[in-house]
Amino acid sequence: MAVKIKAKKNSKTKKAKAIQKKTKGSSPRDILMRGMEELNLHLFPNQIDQFLLYLEELKKWNKKINLTSIKEDKEIIIKHFIDSLSFLKGFSVIEGIKVIDAGTGAGFPGIPLKIYSPKIDLTLMESSQKKCVFLHQICRLLELKDVRIVNDRLEEAKKSPDYIRRFNIFLSRAVGDASDIIKHGEPLLADRGIMIFSKGKSVAGLKAGKIIKGMHLLQIIPFTLPMSDYERKLLVFQKI
Repeated sequence: MAVKIKAKKNSKTKKAKAIQKKTKGSSPRDILMRGMEELNLHLFPNQIDQFLLYLEELKKWNKKINLTSIKEDKEIIIKHFIDSLSFLKGFSVIEGIKVIDAGTGAGFPGIPLKIYSPKIDLTLMESSQKKCVFLHQICRLLELKDVRIVNDRLEEAKKSPDYIRRFNIFLSRAVGDASDIIKHGEPLLADRGIMIFSKGKSVAGLKAGKIIKGMHLLQIIPFTLPMSDYERKLLVFQKI
Protein backbone atom coordinates (compact mmCIF):
# COMPACT_ATOMS: atom_id res chain seq x y z
CA MET A 1 0.00 0.00 0.00
CA ALA A 2 2.82 2.41 0.87
CA VAL A 3 4.32 1.87 -2.58
CA LYS A 4 1.03 2.83 -4.25
CA ILE A 5 0.70 6.00 -2.16
CA LYS A 6 4.26 7.00 -2.97
CA ALA A 7 3.70 6.37 -6.67
CA LYS A 8 0.56 8.54 -6.61
CA LYS A 9 2.42 11.37 -4.86
CA ASN A 10 5.28 11.13 -7.36
CA SER A 11 2.79 11.36 -10.22
CA LYS A 12 1.21 14.50 -8.73
CA THR A 13 4.65 16.03 -8.18
CA LYS A 14 5.65 15.39 -11.80
CA LYS A 15 2.44 16.94 -13.10
CA ALA A 16 2.84 19.97 -10.83
CA LYS A 17 6.40 20.41 -12.11
CA ALA A 18 5.12 20.19 -15.68
CA ILE A 19 2.81 23.14 -15.00
CA GLN A 20 5.70 25.13 -13.51
CA LYS A 21 7.85 24.39 -16.56
CA LYS A 22 5.17 25.20 -19.13
CA THR A 23 4.20 28.46 -17.42
CA LYS A 24 7.65 29.66 -16.38
CA GLY A 25 7.84 33.45 -16.37
CA SER A 26 4.10 33.86 -17.00
CA SER A 27 1.85 36.05 -14.86
CA PRO A 28 -1.56 34.82 -13.63
CA ARG A 29 -3.17 37.02 -16.30
CA ASP A 30 -0.96 35.50 -19.01
CA ILE A 31 -1.77 31.95 -17.89
CA LEU A 32 -5.49 32.68 -17.85
CA MET A 33 -5.35 34.13 -21.36
CA ARG A 34 -3.29 31.22 -22.71
CA GLY A 35 -5.75 28.76 -21.22
CA MET A 36 -8.67 30.59 -22.80
CA GLU A 37 -6.96 30.53 -26.19
CA GLU A 38 -6.46 26.77 -25.98
CA LEU A 39 -10.16 26.35 -25.16
CA ASN A 40 -11.06 28.73 -28.03
CA LEU A 41 -12.78 31.09 -25.60
CA HIS A 42 -12.55 34.86 -25.22
CA LEU A 43 -12.68 37.05 -22.12
CA PHE A 44 -13.50 40.74 -21.92
CA PRO A 45 -11.28 42.91 -19.68
CA ASN A 46 -13.86 43.03 -16.88
CA GLN A 47 -14.08 39.22 -16.90
CA ILE A 48 -10.31 38.93 -16.60
CA ASP A 49 -10.49 41.26 -13.59
CA GLN A 50 -13.20 39.07 -12.06
CA PHE A 51 -11.06 35.96 -12.38
CA LEU A 52 -8.05 37.68 -10.83
CA LEU A 53 -10.18 38.95 -7.93
CA TYR A 54 -11.55 35.43 -7.49
CA LEU A 55 -7.97 34.14 -7.33
CA GLU A 56 -6.95 36.60 -4.61
CA GLU A 57 -10.07 36.04 -2.50
CA LEU A 58 -9.72 32.28 -2.79
CA LYS A 59 -6.15 32.42 -1.49
CA LYS A 60 -7.11 34.79 1.33
CA TRP A 61 -10.05 32.68 2.52
CA ASN A 62 -8.08 29.47 2.11
CA LYS A 63 -5.93 30.55 5.05
CA LYS A 64 -9.02 30.52 7.27
CA ILE A 65 -11.04 27.60 5.92
CA ASN A 66 -10.04 24.65 3.78
CA LEU A 67 -11.31 25.59 0.33
CA THR A 68 -8.64 23.90 -1.78
CA SER A 69 -5.40 21.99 -1.33
CA ILE A 70 -3.98 23.85 -4.34
CA LYS A 71 -1.99 26.90 -3.25
CA GLU A 72 -0.01 28.13 -6.28
CA ASP A 73 -1.54 30.77 -8.55
CA LYS A 74 -0.63 28.84 -11.70
CA GLU A 75 -2.22 25.62 -10.51
CA ILE A 76 -5.36 27.36 -9.26
CA ILE A 77 -5.89 28.98 -12.65
CA ILE A 78 -5.27 25.79 -14.61
CA LYS A 79 -6.74 23.12 -12.32
CA HIS A 80 -9.71 25.16 -11.09
CA PHE A 81 -10.55 28.03 -13.47
CA ILE A 82 -9.60 26.49 -16.82
CA ASP A 83 -10.76 23.03 -15.79
CA SER A 84 -14.16 24.50 -14.86
CA LEU A 85 -14.49 26.24 -18.21
CA SER A 86 -13.77 22.96 -19.99
CA PHE A 87 -17.34 21.93 -19.07
CA LEU A 88 -18.44 24.16 -21.96
CA LYS A 89 -17.26 21.35 -24.25
CA GLY A 90 -20.37 19.45 -23.16
CA PHE A 91 -23.22 21.97 -23.51
CA SER A 92 -24.29 25.19 -25.20
CA VAL A 93 -25.24 28.27 -23.20
CA ILE A 94 -28.54 29.96 -23.98
CA GLU A 95 -30.29 32.85 -22.23
CA GLY A 96 -31.76 31.84 -18.88
CA ILE A 97 -30.59 28.23 -18.97
CA LYS A 98 -30.91 26.76 -15.46
CA VAL A 99 -27.68 25.21 -14.22
CA ILE A 100 -26.95 23.49 -10.91
CA ASP A 101 -23.42 22.83 -9.65
CA ALA A 102 -23.68 20.11 -6.99
CA GLY A 103 -20.90 19.82 -4.42
CA THR A 104 -19.43 23.08 -5.67
CA GLY A 105 -16.92 23.57 -2.84
CA ALA A 106 -15.23 26.89 -3.53
CA GLY A 107 -17.42 27.45 -6.59
CA PHE A 108 -16.10 25.03 -9.19
CA PRO A 109 -17.15 24.69 -11.94
CA GLY A 110 -20.13 27.02 -11.40
CA ILE A 111 -18.55 30.41 -10.71
CA PRO A 112 -16.00 30.36 -13.57
CA LEU A 113 -18.83 29.38 -15.91
CA LYS A 114 -21.00 32.22 -14.56
CA ILE A 115 -18.17 34.73 -15.04
CA TYR A 116 -17.76 33.59 -18.63
CA SER A 117 -21.50 33.30 -19.35
CA PRO A 118 -23.41 35.78 -17.13
CA LYS A 119 -26.71 34.82 -18.77
CA ILE A 120 -26.92 31.40 -17.10
CA ASP A 121 -29.24 31.01 -14.10
CA LEU A 122 -26.96 29.34 -11.55
CA THR A 123 -27.55 27.36 -8.37
CA LEU A 124 -24.53 26.43 -6.25
CA MET A 125 -25.15 23.53 -3.86
CA GLU A 126 -22.69 22.90 -1.03
CA SER A 127 -23.06 20.96 2.23
CA SER A 128 -20.39 22.92 4.14
CA GLN A 129 -21.79 26.03 5.82
CA LYS A 130 -18.34 27.66 5.98
CA LYS A 131 -17.86 27.23 2.25
CA CYS A 132 -21.31 28.69 1.65
CA VAL A 133 -20.24 31.82 3.56
CA PHE A 134 -17.32 32.14 1.14
CA LEU A 135 -19.61 31.57 -1.84
CA HIS A 136 -21.95 34.37 -0.73
CA GLN A 137 -18.99 36.71 -0.29
CA ILE A 138 -17.29 35.97 -3.59
CA CYS A 139 -20.53 36.24 -5.56
CA ARG A 140 -21.14 39.63 -3.94
CA LEU A 141 -17.62 40.86 -4.72
CA LEU A 142 -17.81 39.63 -8.30
CA GLU A 143 -21.27 41.22 -8.66
CA LEU A 144 -22.76 38.00 -10.03
CA LYS A 145 -26.52 38.10 -10.60
CA ASP A 146 -29.03 35.23 -10.71
CA VAL A 147 -26.98 33.00 -8.42
CA ARG A 148 -28.54 31.00 -5.59
CA ILE A 149 -26.41 29.35 -2.92
CA VAL A 150 -27.96 26.31 -1.27
CA ASN A 151 -26.47 24.86 1.92
CA ASP A 152 -27.64 21.28 1.48
CA ARG A 153 -26.63 17.78 0.45
CA LEU A 154 -27.64 16.42 -2.92
CA GLU A 155 -29.11 13.33 -1.25
CA GLU A 156 -31.57 15.58 0.61
CA ALA A 157 -32.18 18.13 -2.15
CA LYS A 158 -33.42 15.44 -4.54
CA LYS A 159 -36.47 15.01 -2.25
CA SER A 160 -37.43 18.69 -2.28
CA PRO A 161 -40.09 20.06 -4.67
CA ASP A 162 -37.97 23.22 -4.86
CA TYR A 163 -35.37 21.34 -6.92
CA ILE A 164 -37.09 18.35 -8.54
CA ARG A 165 -37.14 18.62 -12.38
CA ARG A 166 -36.06 22.25 -12.19
CA PHE A 167 -32.70 22.29 -13.99
CA ASN A 168 -31.59 22.01 -17.62
CA ILE A 169 -27.95 21.30 -16.77
CA PHE A 170 -26.46 19.40 -13.82
CA LEU A 171 -22.70 19.76 -13.26
CA SER A 172 -20.32 18.28 -10.73
CA ARG A 173 -16.61 17.88 -10.18
CA ALA A 174 -17.14 16.16 -6.79
CA VAL A 175 -17.59 12.74 -8.30
CA GLY A 176 -17.01 9.29 -6.89
CA ASP A 177 -19.04 6.46 -8.39
CA ALA A 178 -20.92 7.47 -11.56
CA SER A 179 -24.08 5.56 -10.65
CA ASP A 180 -24.31 7.32 -7.26
CA ILE A 181 -24.13 10.83 -8.67
CA ILE A 182 -26.67 9.90 -11.36
CA LYS A 183 -29.01 8.36 -8.79
CA HIS A 184 -29.07 11.53 -6.70
CA GLY A 185 -28.82 14.07 -9.53
CA GLU A 186 -31.30 12.69 -12.06
CA PRO A 187 -34.44 13.80 -10.11
CA LEU A 188 -33.29 17.43 -10.32
CA LEU A 189 -33.15 17.46 -14.12
CA ALA A 190 -35.98 18.53 -16.40
CA ASP A 191 -36.94 16.29 -19.33
CA ARG A 192 -34.01 15.89 -21.75
CA GLY A 193 -31.78 17.64 -19.24
CA ILE A 194 -28.01 17.24 -19.46
CA MET A 195 -25.71 15.95 -16.73
CA ILE A 196 -21.96 16.48 -17.00
CA PHE A 197 -19.24 15.47 -14.62
CA SER A 198 -15.50 15.12 -14.93
CA LYS A 199 -13.31 12.18 -14.19
CA GLY A 200 -9.62 11.52 -14.46
CA LYS A 201 -7.98 9.31 -17.02
CA SER A 202 -9.96 6.14 -16.24
CA VAL A 203 -13.63 5.60 -17.08
CA ALA A 204 -13.59 1.81 -16.87
CA GLY A 205 -16.83 0.16 -17.92
CA LEU A 206 -18.31 3.32 -19.43
CA LYS A 207 -18.85 3.96 -23.12
CA ALA A 208 -21.14 6.13 -25.22
CA GLY A 209 -24.63 4.68 -25.54
CA LYS A 210 -24.75 3.14 -22.09
CA ILE A 211 -27.90 3.67 -20.01
CA ILE A 212 -27.48 4.23 -16.26
CA LYS A 213 -30.49 4.82 -14.00
CA GLY A 214 -32.55 6.62 -16.64
CA MET A 215 -29.61 8.58 -18.07
CA HIS A 216 -28.16 8.01 -21.55
CA LEU A 217 -24.39 8.48 -21.86
CA LEU A 218 -24.19 10.64 -24.99
CA GLN A 219 -20.43 11.04 -25.18
CA ILE A 220 -17.12 10.88 -23.36
CA ILE A 221 -14.94 13.89 -24.15
CA PRO A 222 -11.22 13.35 -23.49
CA PHE A 223 -8.85 16.30 -23.21
CA THR A 224 -5.65 17.46 -21.55
CA LEU A 225 -5.74 20.56 -19.38
CA PRO A 226 -3.87 23.43 -21.09
CA MET A 227 -0.27 23.96 -19.97
CA SER A 228 -0.25 20.70 -18.04
CA ASP A 229 -0.07 16.91 -18.25
CA TYR A 230 -3.41 16.43 -16.50
CA GLU A 231 -5.75 14.21 -18.51
CA ARG A 232 -9.49 14.62 -18.08
CA LYS A 233 -12.67 13.08 -19.42
CA LEU A 234 -16.07 14.75 -19.42
CA LEU A 235 -19.01 12.36 -19.21
CA VAL A 236 -22.10 13.84 -20.85
CA PHE A 237 -25.46 12.23 -20.05
CA GLN A 238 -28.99 13.10 -21.12
CA LYS A 239 -32.14 12.32 -19.17
CA ILE A 240 -34.30 9.86 -21.06
